[in-house]
Amino acid sequence: TQNNLGIAYCDRLRGERAENLEMAIACYQAALEVYTRQAFPQNWAMTQNNLGYAYQTIEQNDAAIRAYQAALEVRTPKALPLDCLQTGRNLGNLAYDLQNWETAIQGYDNAIRAVEQSRNWATSPQTKRELLENALPIYGKMVQACINLQDCDRALLTVERGKTRIPIELLHQANLEPKNATPDQLQRYRQLRRDIAALQQTFPDSEPLRDRPTPGPGRQTAEPATTANPQQTQLQTLLQQREDLLAELDDPDFHALQVVPPHRPDFRQLLTPETALIEWYLPQDPDLGGYAFILTLRDRHHHIQLHSYSPQQRQLLDEFNETYFSDFREPGWYDRLDTRLDDLAQHLDLCQLLAKIPSTCNTLILVPHFYLHLFPLHALVEAERFSEGVRYVPSCQIWEYLQNRRQPATTSHFFAIENPTRDLPYTEVEVETIRQSFDPNTTILKNEAANKAAFTRPQTLAQLRRSRFVHFSCHGGFNSANPLNSALLLAGDAPPNPDPRCTLTLRDGRRFDIERQGLTLREIYANLELPACRLVALSACETGLLESQLTDEYVGLASGFLYAGSPTVVSSFWCVDDFATAFLTIRFYRELTPETTIAKALKNAQTWMRTVSKADFLTWCETDLNISEDRLIDCTVRLLYYPNNPPFADKRYWSAFGAIGL
Repeated sequence: TQNNLGIAYCDRLRGERAENLEMAIACYQAALEVYTRQAFPQNWAMTQNNLGYAYQTIEQNDAAIRAYQAALEVRTPKALPLDCLQTGRNLGNLAYDLQNWETAIQGYDNAIRAVEQSRNWATSPQTKRELLENALPIYGKMVQACINLQDCDRALLTVERGKTRIPIELLHQANLEPKNATPDQLQRYRQLRRDIAALQQTFPDSEPLRDRPTPGPGRQTAEPATTANPQQTQLQTLLQQREDLLAELDDPDFHALQVVPPHRPDFRQLLTPETALIEWYLPQDPDLGGYAFILTLRDRHHHIQLHSYSPQQRQLLDEFNETYFSDFREPGWYDRLDTRLDDLAQHLDLCQLLAKIPSTCNTLILVPHFYLHLFPLHALVEAERFSEGVRYVPSCQIWEYLQNRRQPATTSHFFAIENPTRDLPYTEVEVETIRQSFDPNTTILKNEAANKAAFTRPQTLAQLRRSRFVHFSCHGGFNSANPLNSALLLAGDAPPNPDPRCTLTLRDGRRFDIERQGLTLREIYANLELPACRLVALSACETGLLESQLTDEYVGLASGFLYAGSPTVVSSFWCVDDFATAFLTIRFYRELTPETTIAKALKNAQTWMRTVSKADFLTWCETDLNISEDRLIDCTVRLLYYPNNPPFADKRYWSAFGAIGL
C-alpha cells in the first residue's frame, strides 16, 4: 500500500509538485521497511526502481542512480528480463542525459541483455521482432555512449547485437539434427525445420513501425493481446509438430533451438592485411545521426576507425532514400541514376571513408544497414582501387558463419534455368555460352521445360544438391508487401483469375501467378538444399532487393539462397537490361576461375563492360565467344540502341549486380 501510495503522489496533479514527490519518496522508504531484500526481493527491487524515478524527478540524480543500481541487483537479465529492461533503460537514460557514459553503458547493457533473454524465450517471430524493435532506441544510445568513451569495439558489438538476429539463428539451427533419428524421422525433421524457417521470416504487415507506449518507471504492464494471422497459426502448428517429433525421438541430448549469443567475431580470423571492411549503422533516432566503422588488420590485430554522420547528414540520407524510390520502375528513373548515385557517395562521405583505408588493401567488404542494403554501394567505389573486388555481407556474424560453414568437395556441376517465359532472347545466348565451360556436367531447364513441376521433381532437387553453380536466367521480382512472395518466374500457364496476393507484376504490366509460375522465397527456404554450391547467380530483375525494416532482418531472395547452402549470391538492385545483362554475365563466368574470387570476377566483368567500345565488343563476340554470323548481325543492330560509345558506360548497364557473401 505504501508503494502504491507513492505512485499516487508521483502522479498527483493537485498541490505543489515538489511536496508531492517528497511525500512519494517517504512512502517508498516506508514500503522498504517491509519490502526488504531478504524477505521480498522482487518487491524490494520494484520499490527501488520507483524510488529512483522519484529521486530523478526532483533531480537528486546520485540517489536515483544508486536506487536503480540497487534494483538491478535483483532485476537481472536472466531472472526478471522485462523488469530488468525497464530499470536498465531508466538508469541508462538518466546517466546518458548526465553524460555519465560509464553508468549509461551499465544500464543499457543490462537492458540489452534482458531483450536478448526475452527473445530466447519467445517462440513467435513477431514477438521476437517486436521485442527488438521496441528496444532499438536503447541500442542507438548505447552505441553513442560507447563512442563517447572511445570504445569502438563495444560500439560495434552493440551494432551487431541489434541486427539480423533471426537469420543468424536460422543459419545455426540449419545444422542441428538429431543423431538417433531414423531416415524417415530425419527427413520429417528437416522438412519441418525448413517450413518453420520460411514462416519465421514473415512480417506481420508492411506498415512502418509506429511509436509504441513504453511502460512507466513504476508500473507493471501486460503485453497487448494480438490476433493471430493465418501464417502465425500455421507456424504454431508446425512448432507443435516439431515438438511431437522430438518427443517421439526421445533424445535428451538434442536441442532443436540453439541459443546463438550475439558477439563480435574474431576479426583476426576473418580479415587479412589486404582486406578492409566498412559497416554502417543508422540508429532509429535520426537525431543521433549515423556511423560508419572502418576495420582493417594491422600487426595481427584489428583496427577500428570511426566516421560519424551529423543529424543533418542523416536527414539528407533519409530524404535520399525517399527520393531514390519515388519513381522506381519508371523509365525516367534510369536517366537520373548516375546523378543520384553521385549524390549518395557525397551523403556517405565515401571519399573520406576510403581515404582512411590503407593503400595495401585490395579487397573491400561492405556491411550496409537498414535502407543502405538497397543501393549499389559497390558502384560508388573506384574499381581500380580494390583489385580483388567489392562484396557485401548482411552482418559480421553472418559473414563469420558463412566462412566457417563446411562444404563437400564436388565436381563443377552447372545447373541453370533458361528463359522459361520465352521473352528474353539473350538469355539463351547467355546460358548456352556459359554452359560450354562446364560440359558435360550441366543440367539446363529451358523454356517450357523450366516449369514448376520439373523444378520440384526429386531428380531435379537431387541435381541441385550436387551443383556447384546454380544460375537463374529469367524474370524476377521483389514483393515489398510480402517478401516471402518474392519470386523467380518459371514456365507455366496462369489461372484465369489469380489471387492478387499471389501475383507478381512486371514493369510492363504483365502479371504472373507465383503459385503456378514462380519459385518463391518461401519455397526456397522450404524446399531447396544446396550443400555443394559455390555460387547462385540470379540473372534477373530486382533479385537483390529486400525487406530489412528497422531490425535489419535481411529478408530477400539472397537470404533464402544463403540459408539453402550457397556461400555467395550475385543478385540485382533493379530491373536490368536483357542484352547488357546477358553479356555481362557471360564475361563474369569467363573471369571466374577456381583461383578467382567471385567478387574479383564480377569486378573485372563490370570494369570491362563499362569501358568496352562497340567495335571491341563485337570483336570479342566473334573471336572469343564464336557466336554465329546471324547472332553477330543481331548484336550489331542491337548496339544501335545504345547511342554512346562505350555503349554500356552508364551505371544502369553494369552496376546493378552485387556479390553477397564470401
